[in-house]
Amino acid sequence: MITKSKNLYLPGPGPAVLLLHSFTGSANEMRGLARFLHAAGYTCYAPNYAGHGESPERLFATTIEDVWQSAQAGLSFLHNKGHEHVYLIGQSLGGVMALRLAEQSGCAGLVLLSTPVLERTIAGLEHRVRRYTERYFQFDDRSPEWIADFVDRHFPRPEKDLRALQQFILDAGIVLPKITQPVALFLGALDDTVYHASLERIEKTMPSQDQKKVLLPNSKHLLTLDRDKQRLFNEILVFLKTHPVDSLKPSPAVQ
Repeated sequence: MITKSKNLYLPGPGPAVLLLHSFTGSANEMRGLARFLHAAGYTCYAPNYAGHGESPERLFATTIEDVWQSAQAGLSFLHNKGHEHVYLIGQSLGGVMALRLAEQSGCAGLVLLSTPVLERTIAGLEHRVRRYTERYFQFDDRSPEWIADFVDRHFPRPEKDLRALQQFILDAGIVLPKITQPVALFLGALDDTVYHASLERIEKTMPSQDQKKVLLPNSKHLLTLDRDKQRLFNEILVFLKTHPVDSLKPSPAVQ
């Protein structure tokens, strides 16, 4: 799921959906959902962020600003294809970026999967990068000794980079009071407590009068890959169908 990933673009006759993956993930984690929605007629685009789905060295060299620009470019890509109103689906960090993109014109509705808006520990964020590194080289058939040596030479990561990521997540809280679009919130019942607390914060802070919350009983964090994924896909499709873009007013301008 983390290597040799390409941007996934599935043009269809219906409205557009931008699918944003998690931190250290790739477009591959959104592939099943994108194909499901495409089969229902939607145009789907799941881009890889800068440095993601590539070597750890490329990931190390990527800032959170680079990642954010990738998400913005994804929305612009669909606008340039003629889709004025776009549904945003984001998983984990992708959900944070979907919240930020919702401030831009052309957002038809939000689907947030396991989205954090509260503080993650620096140690926890570094663990994600380290795990990505180990798995990447395992898939690359490197020996355990080679991997251990690489990790010893490149970890711990610079704290300033991890703090910038942490602050980017926390700043999503500033956006919450501005979200008025329809929102669907999904969370795995077995996920860490910070995500349960984040969902509660999102639910209470957003002024959107059209909110849907679904707790998936058999899932942990990456909902699109977990045991309840088929229910998740079906619930998302129902949400999109009950919030059609033709009911929206034209945007003053699409950036």
